[in-house]
Formats: sequence, structure tokens, C-alpha cells
Amino acid sequence: RTPHRATSQVTRDTVNMPTYFGDIAKAAKDLLTGSVNFDNKASIDAKNVADGLKITGNCVQKGGAGDPTGTLKATYDLASDVVAEAEVGVPSNKISASLAHSGLVKGMKATLSGNPQDVKTAKLALQYLYGAVGVKADITELTAGAPKADVNLCWADGDHAAGVSGITLDKSFDPAALPKKLSWSVQSTGIVPDSTVALALSDAFDTVKASVVTKIDKDTTTGAEVVYKRAKGTATGSLGLSKRFSAACTGKAVVTSPLPLNGAAAAPVLTLQTTGDVFANTTGSASVQVDTAAKYKYGFQFATKV
Repeated sequence: RTPHRATSQVTRDTVNMPTYFGDIAKAAKDLLTGSVNFDNKASIDAKNVADGLKITGNCVQKGGAGDPTGTLKATYDLASDVVAEAEVGVPSNKISASLAHSGLVKGMKATLSGNPQDVKTAKLALQYLYGAVGVKADITELTAGAPKADVNLCWADGDHAAGVSGITLDKSFDPAALPKKLSWSVQSTGIVPDSTVALALSDAFDTVKASVVTKIDKDTTTGAEVVYKRAKGTATGSLGLSKRFSAACTGKAVVTSPLPLNGAAAAPVLTLQTTGDVFANTTGSASVQVDTAAKYKYGFQFATKV
């Protein structure tokens, strides 16, 4: 077995295995909520403005109302494994910057980020892959003399993956209290052909989330998810279908509703989302959501690459 994994391991023609904890059950997240956006947004990406320099700008109207805000970001490849970014918000003038290095240690990527005008915001993000194990750690409060690390782990091999999140290491670390803070996830692609089956436990095992996503064919994906709150005895279910209509157009439909447990009444909410090429170098996305009371919200996004 090779000592380091690629970014994603393919176990079947249609199913990818996770690399980090956040990738477990990602198939369900992508199907049910991925790309759904109720903000109005326009963005432009300009690659190769100069050698190794990329400029990105966007304008966002949150919730389709209010005054728009924006950001302007510059990304520069200092070397093959070193990337610097700087971003400024408009009209807030909030500044953030980062420096990422993926060559310090084999299998590791380190990113130092924060507001250059406020050293207290500095954060060090580490990603490390070794064999079947992927580790992420976000280290904050670097200047306070007592750094705090939030760590998650993922193990993936063959058709199966498991992970744990919620490990916080700081000066008040109490091993006895740790089990109540942890979130656990498992995933398998070997139970149902061309499918991802996942189970997640969090909130001291009070929240149970189960999902299955199946690739019907190369253009069609369907799936379902149930979230159960043990203490309240309530549950929510979601059904989703995604379809690629052409190389330039995809769409999805998702229905989410409380399940009729312990007196709860069904109240389905329908979400529709589509993405496609609008014109040369520009992709458009539209999302709309409506409930049984005919209340709705929507958002449009346009992304141009030059």
C-alpha cells in the first residue's frame, strides 16, 4: 500500500471515497443542499492576469434584499507549492490574507491566514494525509500564549470510511468531557451497488443522521436522508433527484418535511435548482424554494471566467 493517498480515492466507477471528515456523507450534502443559494450574486474570475496571478471579484445581495456587498481577491502562485492570497471586502474594507504551503512535509498542507491588521485573528490550518488516514487541525489563538486546536480525523480504505470530529485541545482540555463533544460518521460504498450509505451521530448521540445516495446512471443521481432527534422524538426527511440534461445544464429537485412522529405534521418544502451556461464564459444558477403556505424565496448567481 502506498504511504500517501491521492486527494480522492475511487473505489467504483461512480462513487468516490472521502479524504477528510467533512467528505463523509458528502454525496448527500451535495445532492440535497449543494449549489442551492438564495442570494443574488455575480462574480468574475480573471486567470493569468500576470504570470501566476489570478483576480476574483464578486458582488452579493444577501437574501435578495438589502444593499449589496462585495469582495476583491488576488491569488498568486509564489512557487509550485506556495500560494498567497489577499482579499478586501467592500464597503467594509475588511482585509484578510493567507499563505499556503504544501511542500513542508510530504502529505501535509499548511495555511496561515488572518487579518494582517489584527494578529489575534491569525489561524493555522493543517491538512495531513498518510495512508488511509486524513487529519485536519485548525489552530487559533496563536498569539494568546495558549493555542486552541480543533481536530478531526478520517480513515478510509476500500469501501468503508469512518471519522470523528469535535476534538478540541486547549489549556482547559478535559478528557472525561470529550465524549459528549464528539461527532462520529461512517460511510460505506459496498452495501448497495453504486451507492453511498452514511450514518452520523452528534450532540452526545442525540442527533442521528442517515443517508443513502445512488447513482442511477452517468447523468442521474437520487438519494434520501433522515435526521432524528432522540430527546425530542422528532425527525425530518429529505428526498432528492439530480439530473444532467446536457454538458451545459444540470438541475435538481429536493423535498424536505418533518416526518409524522409523535404528533408532528408533514409540511413539505420543495427546492428546485438549476445550473447552466448562459453565454460565452458565463455560468448561471437559479434556486427557488416554496412551502405549503406558498411562501417562497429565490436567488440567482452568475459566474464569468476570463
